[in-house]
Amino acid sequence: MSFSLEAGHFVRNGRPHFVRSGEIHYFRLDPRLWEKHLRALLRSGANTTSTYIPWDWHAPSEHQTDFTGETHPGRNLIRYIELCAKVGLDLIVKPGPYILAEYELHGLPRWLLERCTTSARALDEQGNVIAPELMSYMSEEFLRHAFLWYDRVMPLLARFQEKNGGPITMMQLCNEVGIFQWLSGRIDYNPAVIAIYRRWLKDRYRDIALVNAQYGTAWIGFDQAIPPRGTIGTPDEYRAYYDFHLFYRHYFALYLDTLTRKIRSFDIDTQLSHNIPGWIFGNAAELPMLISTYEEVMRTRSDIVFGLDHIPEFFSYRNAHSDLACNKILSAMQPYGPVWAAEYQAGTREHFVRNDPNDMEAFYTASLAHGLNGFNYYMFSQGINPGGKGYYGRTFYYQTPLNARGDASPLYAVAKKNADFIRREGEHLLASRAKACIGVGLYKPYFYTELTTSQMLKERRLHVEKIGLALDPRFVREELFFNGLLRGLQTLNFNYDISDLERSSPHDLLHYRQLWVVTTEFMDAKTQELLAAYVRGGGHMIMYPVVPTLDTYLRPCTVFGETLGLRFRNAMSRSKVDAFGIEDIFSPLEQKQIFESGEGAAVAKTKEGAVCGISVRVGQGRITALGFAFGYTTDEHLALYERIVGLDKIKRDAKVSDPDIQFVLRRGKKRSYLFLMNYHNQKKTFTVGSRRHTLMPLSCKIVTTKS
Repeated sequence: MSFSLEAGHFVRNGRPHFVRSGEIHYFRLDPRLWEKHLRALLRSGANTTSTYIPWDWHAPSEHQTDFTGETHPGRNLIRYIELCAKVGLDLIVKPGPYILAEYELHGLPRWLLERCTTSARALDEQGNVIAPELMSYMSEEFLRHAFLWYDRVMPLLARFQEKNGGPITMMQLCNEVGIFQWLSGRIDYNPAVIAIYRRWLKDRYRDIALVNAQYGTAWIGFDQAIPPRGTIGTPDEYRAYYDFHLFYRHYFALYLDTLTRKIRSFDIDTQLSHNIPGWIFGNAAELPMLISTYEEVMRTRSDIVFGLDHIPEFFSYRNAHSDLACNKILSAMQPYGPVWAAEYQAGTREHFVRNDPNDMEAFYTASLAHGLNGFNYYMFSQGINPGGKGYYGRTFYYQTPLNARGDASPLYAVAKKNADFIRREGEHLLASRAKACIGVGLYKPYFYTELTTSQMLKERRLHVEKIGLALDPRFVREELFFNGLLRGLQTLNFNYDISDLERSSPHDLLHYRQLWVVTTEFMDAKTQELLAAYVRGGGHMIMYPVVPTLDTYLRPCTVFGETLGLRFRNAMSRSKVDAFGIEDIFSPLEQKQIFESGEGAAVAKTKEGAVCGISVRVGQGRITALGFAFGYTTDEHLALYERIVGLDKIKRDAKVSDPDIQFVLRRGKKRSYLFLMNYHNQKKTFTVGSRRHTLMPLSCKIVTTKS
């Protein structure tokens, strides 16, 4: 197979390959215009196109399937695939069973919903159907029908896969698995789910007595085990929900494994993929949580490459940190493959959102600076839904590079300019890297919350104060970690990498002079030992807002503090602290950790004079423990980040006179790229070293030099 992947990039014919794709939905276009759209995409500099293949569209009735256009010319999938090959574009196919894509019933046939019984559907705690179109992924009835669809469509796709001379180079498994739970907060308690849960529980614990000790239950056997439900009022209930989050990661992995085995049975060895949603209302703070839902898949298999949905809606200074943060997190969790965008904004879904081409050009350039090594413009071509098939109406997407007639918009020129740069730089760009002296620890259990604090849930299932905690993991990961630390470091132009703490060794972490770890009260003993080993081995770790004292099941675990000799207590204080010579730093939480200074140096104090930050030399390294919360809302926060980074003499990669200009230097063996980015709505003139540059509002510039 000439199309595959390696760490950091795709591979085509043995060479590093940048996937430049555009989404075109043949079923939403006049078939007479298919070739026009594909050729326009090719002229824009693309090498690939992508499309869903809706089950509903090609199976108008239970016993009828049309891939030749017999019932409607828009169903002639064979002709469309042949056109992709004729034009010279690789093809990514997405045959479901779910496609979502604002298609009626998410792409499932209406006859399927009418035929399926309750046993096929996602059910709530009381056994009620959550929504008619929400199927239970692993129910025997749903899988039976889904596999009948595969039996019809997969032989056709196998015929046109790359190894048989066809254009198909990638195939997506289903679409955005788990998104319904994230958005609605509704958990699937279908009997099929419960049966798999019980088997998972038995494999994990072996002895029901251990489960009872963990959850405070009195089950006689695993066949009596009931998944948690309702709100959390005790640590025992929290433990059950924590395991339920782990189970659902296993459940999603099992579903994708099941689809994979079925697809492979058709002698299809095309590269498989899946996409990860997460941007909402112009912010991607929840996207890392969605990445975490595929943790088991990424950990146990490397034949599925995950891509991000990068849809900022409106690009600005407020969300300019989001794509870098998500790229780094995906890279940490998927070290075997590239960072790429399976859905890369080109146009808008909502008519009221305005998608300025200049904004998109800035976003595209910034994404290259931030390590994106492949993308699929979503959408490249506007679509017109067949009658009754559009979830929101007839028109699908606005302000796209091509309208439904195939006419170019101003965004087309931007897409072509972006592709021209990538084609010109090619392998040199893919081989370049931004060097980081700062590591940031990713602790995935802080992201296991979608079942208890989902995006749209009105009544949260988790109130941390009820179980004796002060820190809500969602608040910590969003406001302190994502919108605080990661935004602050990027704003200050300090490069950072993300390290998956559960998959790292002390040797891995010691590549970084500093390691920042944002914490809650809990962390497992193995990870605490890892972090202590990093410090003893010569690293400088910055840990805040607490030193963990519990494990992930909320039982005492003080490995880190005891190993490094830290002594502290909790106390309430006012919202301001003084640290590293900076006064009145705002802390959003009243609870602080107060340290006994001992041999360490006091680096932060409350307004009452208590030591809430300490820096201690341990072994060959140093721990700076800060017992107060801070994100990035004030200039004092930014000054604090910079002051701490400066402790290890970490310098920026370039000298830029205007601190409002963000930059990234990517170095390669033969070429280097300095990306200059102005995220402000005003013209900026500044110097880089001795050279003068000017950037218009919300624009970027790339300076290419020989290494």
